[in-house]
Amino acid sequence: MASTLKPQAKYSVPPNWQSVYSGKVRDIYEIDPKTWALVASDRISAFDWILPDYVSDKGKILTQLSKYWFERLQNVLPNHWLAAREMDLVPVELAKRAMLVKKVKIFPFEFIVRGYLAGSGWKSYVKEGKAGVDHKLREGLKRGDQLPECLLTPTTKAMEKGSHDEDVSWWTVEKELGKAKADHIHGSVMQIFKTATEHLEERGLILVDTKFELGEDEEGRIVLADEVLTPDSSRFWWRRDWEKYQAAGGKEELPALDKQVVRDYLEKTAKWDKKPPVPILPPALIEETRATYIKLFKAVAGRDPDI
Repeated sequence: MASTLKPQAKYSVPPNWQSVYSGKVRDIYEIDPKTWALVASDRISAFDWILPDYVSDKGKILTQLSKYWFERLQNVLPNHWLAAREMDLVPVELAKRAMLVKKVKIFPFEFIVRGYLAGSGWKSYVKEGKAGVDHKLREGLKRGDQLPECLLTPTTKAMEKGSHDEDVSWWTVEKELGKAKADHIHGSVMQIFKTATEHLEERGLILVDTKFELGEDEEGRIVLADEVLTPDSSRFWWRRDWEKYQAAGGKEELPALDKQVVRDYLEKTAKWDKKPPVPILPPALIEETRATYIKLFKAVAGRDPDI
């Protein structure tokens, strides 16, 4: 079967947009002293490395899904999206993958909320019997088990190429940000996770875990920032698949609706040691990842992404 991959999307920005930073997936531009544009590329990353491949239309899906969630969650916590100004300031050719946001001071942590034992949480449990730094777990849990309660496991925010997020204690967050601010963040992200979980349960989905980034705007308000509840920042399972997996005692595969298939290929098939050179992904895997992102968007939003 012929490949359906399209050439990597190229885009140009208005001449008055000043490049600020190029991240693993998003490119940041300054529009004016108080406004940024986040343009989501089709790049894909894993284990804090940018892979040499791309997933066609991925940036559009991520941007549109983040906007969907920002709109749904704005009554729980304000966010940095400037929806009302996009029509005037974002060119139509960028509208599907760009997000206009107000500048905020991003906190130097990533706030990971876990509802189930998976990913680095599972690895930490196998190695040390706990999730993150703070949460000791009982013996006998299996990969994929639902946790007795949702857990917040903060990490540092890796900024340099090749650097990695590191687990930190909640005490570290309180020391850096102050207890009042840390308490506000804790309550907010746990409520967001609860609200999103309830929404996804209606669609037959499980929110396994997710990463939030937050910041402070010039009025001193804590706001939700970056991306939210996308397949890049979160893990999702179909509930029917999880129930089948549990019934089999955790001995069957548990299909994921996110980029876990990429992580699994790099670790299990390519046997990558997470050092240069970064492996190239098979075209079939890239196509599978694209299809998975589209499938997740449709399941969450009830419509097709505009790609």
